[in-house]
Order: sequence, then C-alpha cells, then structure tokens
Amino acid sequence: MKIFGKYIYPLVIVLIVMSASCKKAAYLTDGGTSSAKSSLSTYDYLKGHQYHYFDTVILMIDHFGLKDSVNKAGTFFAFTDFAVNGLMKNLGVTSLDGLYAKVSSKLLTQYMFTDKLTLDKAGAEAVQVQDWAGSAAPAAYGKNQFAYTVYLTNSSPVFTYYTLTYVKINGVLDGSNNAPPSDPPDLVISCQTTGIQTSTGTTLHVLINNAPLNVL
Repeated sequence: MKIFGKYIYPLVIVLIVMSASCKKAAYLTDGGTSSAKSSLSTYDYLKGHQYHYFDTVILMIDHFGLKDSVNKAGTFFAFTDFAVNGLMKNLGVTSLDGLYAKVSSKLLTQYMFTDKLTLDKAGAEAVQVQDWAGSAAPAAYGKNQFAYTVYLTNSSPVFTYYTLTYVKINGVLDGSNNAPPSDPPDLVISCQTTGIQTSTGTTLHVLINNAPLNVL
C-alpha cells in the first residue's frame, strides 16, 4: 500500500453571506455568487472574463488551435494567467514565443476530459480519469474537506465544505494496491471556482491562481 503524501496548495476562501433571496442554483466563485449556467461558449466565457484572468490563456489556446477542443470538452480545468506567469518564471522565459518553444498543446489538453467531472460526483478518494493528453499526463479528480468555526456567544458551530481537486498522478495514483514504496506523492491542486455550465456543454472549473502547471 502506498504511503500517502500529497501536496495540497492553499485555496483562497471567500465566505459569502447568502440572503434568503439567493437563487438555489447559485455557485461560489472568486468574485461572489452567480448563476452556474452561462449563455457563452467555453472559449467566449474565458475570453470575456470581467477580470481578464484568461487573456494569456486565450492566446495560448489560439496558438495551439484548441478553440474547438475547449468548446467540446466535457470538463475543462482551466488555469489562469497567474499560473502561466509562474510557469514562465520557472522556465526562465520572458515571452510567449519563448514559452511556446518549451511546451506543447498538451499543456492545455491534460486539463480537458470527455466525461463531466463535478463536485457532486467526486469522492474523498481520488479517481483516475482519462484526459485528452493521454498517457503523457495521467490524472485524477477528487475533493478535499475543510471546516471553519463560527464563534457565537453560547456556541461555536463548525461548518464543513468541500473543494474540487485536480490530481496530477506521479507514478501511480496514491492509495493504489501494490504501489512501489518509492512511488512519489501525487500533486493535488484545488479549484477556486467550480461547476460553470457553458452553452457548448462544458463543465468548467478554474484552478487556483498559483497552480503549478505540468510542462508537456
């Protein structure tokens, strides 16, 4: 049995006080409460983001000719421009041309899946799923449980919540039977936004801003 040793990157937690008038279909984003359904395609949703978190990502999608793939994916764990900036620093490049020389389209397709992967379907134990980069980037998804305490005058109730996670499998999936003792721990990355349903049928999740991207 493999020893568990996961690196869980911090999630920026936004607490929102929801009034009775909030719609049942509302979901949590880094900017507040909104509708889970978008009238835009996946590509147009990212391109038109009000805070421009995906401007560089869109340029990368265009460069690799992945617009149709982004729109057709059943699930896309999108990363933000902040993650791209971090990758460029790690690679020692200062331009997109320099980045393109070191990565391939699989940098993006490893986060795309045919199946619809949602928080409701995720379990505490990560499950391996086939991404569009194939065997070059084995991946899984799951969820992590967190809790926070509200301190009141006469009580301190504890509330639990879950975040969806993308898992980069290193070697074999953590917890696999007959895993070698030297198998490296998987990399678990939380989502900051989950469950956006685009008009092209994609379930869109957004990874945390400091997500360490896997170079392919």
